[in-house]
Amino acid sequence: MKKALLCLFFLPILLGAIRVDVSVNKYVISSNDQLTLTLKISDSSRVNVSEPAAPAVNLLSFRNMTSSSASSVSWQVGGRVSEFSHTYNYIYFPQKTGQTTIPAITVTVNNREYKTRPIDITIIAATNPNSNQSQSSPAFPNSDPYGFSIPDYWGEDNPSQGNTFLTALPETQYVYSGFPAVVSYYLYTDEMVRSFNLEEENDFEGYGKSTYEQPTMLNYEDVRFNGKNYKRALIKRLAIMPNREGALQAPQMQGIARLYNFGYLNKNLQSKGGAITVRPLPRANVPAGFNGAVGNFKVSHSISKTELALGEALTFTLKIQGRGNYNRFSAPAFASGKGFQVSSPVVMDNINAGIEGTRTYFYTLIPQSKGQLKLPDLPFSWFDNDNGGYRIYAKTDQTIEVKSANVLSYLNRIWEPQTPRAMHPKINKAKYPAYVAYAGQAWYWVVVILILAFCAGISIRAYELRLKRKSPELFAKKQAGRILQKYMKQATSAAQNLSPEFYPLAEKALFDYLTAKYKLGNSLSTDEKISMLREHNIPLELVEEMQSFLQQCLTARFMPEADRTINLQEDLGLLQNIIIGFSRIKNHNQGA
Repeated sequence: MKKALLCLFFLPILLGAIRVDVSVNKYVISSNDQLTLTLKISDSSRVNVSEPAAPAVNLLSFRNMTSSSASSVSWQVGGRVSEFSHTYNYIYFPQKTGQTTIPAITVTVNNREYKTRPIDITIIAATNPNSNQSQSSPAFPNSDPYGFSIPDYWGEDNPSQGNTFLTALPETQYVYSGFPAVVSYYLYTDEMVRSFNLEEENDFEGYGKSTYEQPTMLNYEDVRFNGKNYKRALIKRLAIMPNREGALQAPQMQGIARLYNFGYLNKNLQSKGGAITVRPLPRANVPAGFNGAVGNFKVSHSISKTELALGEALTFTLKIQGRGNYNRFSAPAFASGKGFQVSSPVVMDNINAGIEGTRTYFYTLIPQSKGQLKLPDLPFSWFDNDNGGYRIYAKTDQTIEVKSANVLSYLNRIWEPQTPRAMHPKINKAKYPAYVAYAGQAWYWVVVILILAFCAGISIRAYELRLKRKSPELFAKKQAGRILQKYMKQATSAAQNLSPEFYPLAEKALFDYLTAKYKLGNSLSTDEKISMLREHNIPLELVEEMQSFLQQCLTARFMPEADRTINLQEDLGLLQNIIIGFSRIKNHNQGA
């Protein structure tokens, strides 16, 4: 039982060990699919991870990598368990069919190396995902499936001699090596086609492919083809990625059209057209750093800020739009040694079929010194398929003003959630200005204390003036309390030291207090002052006690010194009781 409880106690610690897990989205993939390799590093505390490089895998082509971080807290048996994780997703595309193995990945976490397990992958030939898939015409409210008048539409053509066929368009097209060609398969008919079943999709050598578009219904449009009127519906649109030059044949579609002509009839169809001629890229005038990007691209950029403090970061955004071989080129890299530290870019894709859309790169740049700095060059070049020539992205010269950093500027930006709030550790210390630490100087604290004391005195004085102006009576009572405290301190000290000065000090303190509190005249005798106190409704017992004390003070003046010291402590207690009695009357009057 004790061992079990001990295991439960240490369970959160065991769960908090560093874990390095690797997984894939599937172990068997087709040649037109993609593989996602996921690497997750987690621990119970924050970890320092060196970003792992994408492993080279036979038969697979690396596309790009995305990363993310997360944290969570959960309660388990034994206590609270925290988890901090870093996740890296590596995207691969198959190149050939066969068996391959993703090798073990070495990961450095907190300066220690961890190795993952190898993973076996099987790549199979692409199957037709649309086998026996039927595309039907939209429902019509009348017997005419097209919804138009047959005599008005057919004109001089004889509807009994109908024609239905499949065509791949463009029938012939020319592209440069690396540029993705789009082939559209249309059903042409001048008959009543109720549905179409796509049975086969025969592939040929020299390319890879992906589905660009595939409607679920036969949505017809009126067209004229080879001098005749037809209804046309899109069956499928493919993106073809050539991997060799020369003449290629796009996939051939086979299917069954179900016709209606006073009964139903099935008609076997096979597509024609779809010839692709792939031209080689010109070898002349190839830009330096060209990494195989081919497409009709539009390139633009933006930066998050042009002024920042030393140690802050700025974000440079590069956007590539259009159609091209996004899967065949890597992220452009900034030129090094230009006054900035540049991170690996974060990639965000919004691309259809892997060939058309927008790819956005986000770079983080941290300046290494202050002053006017020029952004480093970002070379990117591509071959334009439409123009038949190479193009170079010419980034305009951009100057960044980097100012000195200090603690105050950091605190002023603390409410900006997107602004980095830490000095970069790799910046040379000599680059920062030499600020004097005034807090370590003695004169600094002397000045601070004097300023605080002055402020406190001004505040107290202002309060007293305001109280004296708005409540003179309350102000007088407070003054009397301070006077009593002053003289009582002296009288108490005299009593503790057995000094005969106790009695005159005590008598003076008591009368000064009563004079300020009840506005007694200083010229009055003791009996007159006591008489006036009776008019203030002072309890008779308190007045008699005060008279007894005053009589004791008078008697003590003529007593031998040795006899006076015997009763000092007793008389001090009597004086304190008298003051407590008057204080109670004071509190009661104030409460009223």
